[in-house]
Amino acid sequence: MNKIEKLCELMKKDGIDYCLISDPSVIAYYTGDRFMPGERFLCLSVSEDGKLRYYLNLLFQYKKNEIETYWYSDAYSPIDELSKNISGNVALDKNMVSKFVLELMSKNKECHYLEGTVIDEVKAIKDIDEIKKMIASSKLNDRVMEEVAKLIEVGKSEKKLAEEIMAKFKEYGSEAESFSPIVAYHDHAADPHAEPSERVLKEGEAVVVDMGCVLDDYCSDMTRTFFVNKNTEKEIYDIVLKANMTAEKMIKPGIRFRDIDMAARKVIEDAGYGEYFIHRLGHGIGRSVHEPFDVSSTDEVIVKEGMCFSIEPGIYIPGRIGIRIEDLVYVTKDGVEILNHYPKDQEVLKR
Repeated sequence: MNKIEKLCELMKKDGIDYCLISDPSVIAYYTGDRFMPGERFLCLSVSEDGKLRYYLNLLFQYKKNEIETYWYSDAYSPIDELSKNISGNVALDKNMVSKFVLELMSKNKECHYLEGTVIDEVKAIKDIDEIKKMIASSKLNDRVMEEVAKLIEVGKSEKKLAEEIMAKFKEYGSEAESFSPIVAYHDHAADPHAEPSERVLKEGEAVVVDMGCVLDDYCSDMTRTFFVNKNTEKEIYDIVLKANMTAEKMIKPGIRFRDIDMAARKVIEDAGYGEYFIHRLGHGIGRSVHEPFDVSSTDEVIVKEGMCFSIEPGIYIPGRIGIRIEDLVYVTKDGVEILNHYPKDQEVLKR
């Protein structure tokens, strides 16, 4: 069963007549076709019986002709045509631009518009080939992290280390970084999304390295926290590590994402640092570095075999310290497989 067939199966189950997909990365996932629409409207319409139709601007230069296509110029609104060709329950992908959604809703008021969870669900459950690619991408990330640990030294700036990380990814054959590497030292790491600066490393300070690459179109993502010669924040480090491992041990099909988040969060709260864990526990990953679903305290979605996501607890104390430890996992038939194998218990680098 291909991806469109899986989507249509879920549509029938949920009583959805049409799915409208506008996100270029999601269209590429379902059809293999790649577009860069910019501000122009792009849409793949999928009917419950499997009929596909593109709505494409003449600038897009799609030449395959394998999917029925409605072509439009800048002189006309494609929403006029789209609104005439949908009915019933219509699921919209979550990234459709609001101005197009509002225009569609005003021109076809008879439809019932829904959040496109079914679109995300197919994408969230990886097949064997996708999981193999995820494993390979994470294996490359592990290999580069091993080299990064050798590059960390007192006196080196965050920016310099980030540049060296990107060079290593290129040297080892990745297609790109899945996101700009985060390198943050000690108190600067209290900002979870800190941008590398000219700040230089001192002995005993934490070094948070959050990085990932793209290999064969699939992303990796991991975080390790290091110290040079001595771990000056071992209590906090060990709490974060315990939260990471506690969450990973409980992952299996049938559990809710929110329960995984709450298990890690409880470890940190019980240690007295609950107010300093300020983000969700994790996120889905695949062809994009952030995909459905969230591993968060509000996500009621049930974990299923084939899902891939991150587990990344952290403690961030402003003006003092930030520590995060992240792995990617994929869900097996009766448990979980950890995709990252670079050690988490060898955080002190002897120099």
